[in-house]
Amino acid sequence: MLNENPAQPIEPPEGSTALGTGKGGVGKSTVAAHLAGESAASGQRTLLVCVTGQDDDDLGIKRFGRGTHPTNCPTVMDGEGLYRAIHDRTPLQPIREVRPNLDVVPGGPRVGEISQILMLRMLQEGPGVVMSLARSLAPIASFYDRVIFDSAPEDDALEQLVLASAKYLMVPTRSDTSSIGGMERISKNFKVVKQQANPYLEVAGAFLYGSNRSATLMHSAVRRQIRKTLGEGTPILDEIVGYREVPARNARELGLLFGEYAEMLPNSATKYDVKAGRATEAEVVPDSIVPLAKEMRTLNQEIFDHCRKEA
Repeated sequence: MLNENPAQPIEPPEGSTALGTGKGGVGKSTVAAHLAGESAASGQRTLLVCVTGQDDDDLGIKRFGRGTHPTNCPTVMDGEGLYRAIHDRTPLQPIREVRPNLDVVPGGPRVGEISQILMLRMLQEGPGVVMSLARSLAPIASFYDRVIFDSAPEDDALEQLVLASAKYLMVPTRSDTSSIGGMERISKNFKVVKQQANPYLEVAGAFLYGSNRSATLMHSAVRRQIRKTLGEGTPILDEIVGYREVPARNARELGLLFGEYAEMLPNSATKYDVKAGRATEAEVVPDSIVPLAKEMRTLNQEIFDHCRKEA
């Protein structure tokens, strides 16, 4: 989307952080939702902007009707609100109080159509269209202490849109070759956006997600690959959120963050209740949610710390 002509920059809000990488399925949306939830729980007024074609609904907005929808907008679900803000050049209209202190601009299928708008406008307006999201955010940015972006993988136009709006970039990856290779795309987009649109953008760090925590030799090799791709000076976070499919899936099905799901453990049904017909398997909270929630909370805090260091 960008070419050799620079766009007019808009300084992003302090604390605005993009979770981005060039490949899906690396935990990006999950971490973005938890990072926003952790920020809000700490008392920070937080906005989560989901610039993704998939509506993962980790926060249960769609399935459980959480939050207060804007009254002057027909719908903001399925990416419609984000699409309308870019299309009509109007301020973002978030769903309010999805959690205390947490507002959300949801993603969804409609987000995929934003790329077409940007490409058409590019012919008439030039590279400044990359600032479209930053302009829609600017009128409401002062209401928030922190803004978190969940960026779309495998779409350069949308990825550049997010990077032009954020001050910090955090890059998650898994240990497989395709995930590492996907970082080459975010690295390319980071460089072009920083040079031509957002000189305030910095890489705050990268981290491994969903990996066996005991595979230390493999992790060392992955860290070398990360620095080779993103730059030798790239900070790499220490915390690794392990792969625990059952509690992670259960939490998403309930629209709960890991910490919220862990709070249900003391009142959970047991396997004996299931055998006796008093409960279903879905009502049993697995013990493994406790270390999963702890690891995610530690990762969130480390991300905040690295962003503060960059500031």
